Amino acid sequence: MRLPTAIVTSLLLLTACPVAEDSKPSQATPTISSRSELVLVPTLVREKSGKPVAGLPWSDFTLLENGTERKIAVFEEVTTSTARPRRQSSPAGEFTNYLVNEQAPSRVTIIVMDSINTQFTDRAYAHDEILKFLKEMAGSNEPIALLLLDREGVRVVHDFTTDPAVLAKALRQLQTGTGAPVADSEESLADPSAAHESQQLINMMQNMEQSYLAGARMEAALLTLDGLQQIARAYGAIPGRKSVIWASGGFPFSIDNLSQIISSGTVPTPSYMSDILPRYERTWQILNDANIALYPVDVRGLVTLAPSITSHGRRSSWLGHMDTISTFREFASMTGGKAYVNTNDLTHAFHDAIEDSASYYMLGFYLPSDDRKPGWRKLQVKVKPTHLQVRSRSGFYVMPEDKDKDKTRYTDIALAMSSPLNFTSLPVQARWIDTMPNGPKKRATFELVLPADAATVDESDHNHLSVDFEAVAREPTGKVVADNGRTVEGHLRPETVAKVRSSGITYKGALDLLPGEYSVRFVVRDNLSGRVGSVAAPLTIH
Repeated sequence: MRLPTAIVTSLLLLTACPVAEDSKPSQATPTISSRSELVLVPTLVREKSGKPVAGLPWSDFTLLENGTERKIAVFEEVTTSTARPRRQSSPAGEFTNYLVNEQAPSRVTIIVMDSINTQFTDRAYAHDEILKFLKEMAGSNEPIALLLLDREGVRVVHDFTTDPAVLAKALRQLQTGTGAPVADSEESLADPSAAHESQQLINMMQNMEQSYLAGARMEAALLTLDGLQQIARAYGAIPGRKSVIWASGGFPFSIDNLSQIISSGTVPTPSYMSDILPRYERTWQILNDANIALYPVDVRGLVTLAPSITSHGRRSSWLGHMDTISTFREFASMTGGKAYVNTNDLTHAFHDAIEDSASYYMLGFYLPSDDRKPGWRKLQVKVKPTHLQVRSRSGFYVMPEDKDKDKTRYTDIALAMSSPLNFTSLPVQARWIDTMPNGPKKRATFELVLPADAATVDESDHNHLSVDFEAVAREPTGKVVADNGRTVEGHLRPETVAKVRSSGITYKGALDLLPGEYSVRFVVRDNLSGRVGSVAAPLTIH
């Protein structure tokens, strides 16, 4: 396929390179694509008291994959700062999903209130605990985001860009049930930002109970996994380990020993596992690629249930409770986080998640080129001296070759289009160029730009490139009124590849619209790596 001359592309390069057998590992944290054979393993090392252990050399670490020692190719001791991740500012008419990285890695904490799997009374308790935590954090300058997960998807209540004190004020206003300020001698609640976030919470929480009651078991599971994928896609570009606190009342089914199920390739009873396993495998891979550690927090608090052979209902409740505990621990183990169950001190869990991301070691190893068999791989990190406590994710997943690539592409693009979050694993910039008459409508032209070294070129396949560009315009009601899409795919000439190194990709398109207000979302997918970038760009047609 002959590509337009305006389109150029580049191969995503690694900033960390393989090292000689006797050399020390690279100290740089690498930038990688999901096609890379480099596996990163964020690792916490603590004293028995919980105090972080600093200053360990790479030679004190042993990294095992399926019981086989792997050479540590990347090693870095990470100490994070409280600098908030910032979105790059753009001139009028330009929009981007770029995140501005500070000199030192930031620690990031994302609290997710899960209304899909949590009853109303438990959500009220979680709300109080979150409020208490945020009051304790006021003035700390910690970068904290609050998201709601319901049947409509992920909703942003509080982003990293403002102080946690603003969210604490919003939650206090919510206690009145109307958003009116609550008298407080210590702080003023007449904060426009707090009032806005408070109203968001009121509107969202009014529909929570109906959302919980209406969700079928399978639907709830799929929606939860989709929500976790959205979060990973949105915050994966922030370098380093991210802590996601999942405040929930459970999960629709037990996933105890899921890693063994995936490894065996045998789908167990019940039969619905055959439908949910592929979605879970995909979610697992995306979370690991984004270096997200899950901290499931059981918002039911301390539950006192005991099995009884004489009470079927009570025994059933006990078994369900144990399934929830097991599932939460499995989620935490797979991602390197920690589960908090049977406790009424939820704020302790929130503080632990922040402290875990304050300091850690980043280890990495390369998979041998002849070892790409799909499936679950067990990970274990050992450290000297042996009395130290070590925590890292228990494994990683090598995805099989995608036999239905078109379906995967459609699913990824549809998820990005429906999400209120900008996906950041693929950097993209959108700009409106011009608006010209086109019959009763007007044609709004735009450009989508991928910077140099963003898209993947497969040099082993004759410089193969494949990128999807999609644009959708919606009215305020949410109705789709216009779209524009194209797949740019082909094999680049050597001279075009050379231009790529300094230019990137530019795609030009247009949307035909009647006068009015529109929300436009642009989505770009690199089909060779699976990375997705998206950005929202409001538009007014006069």
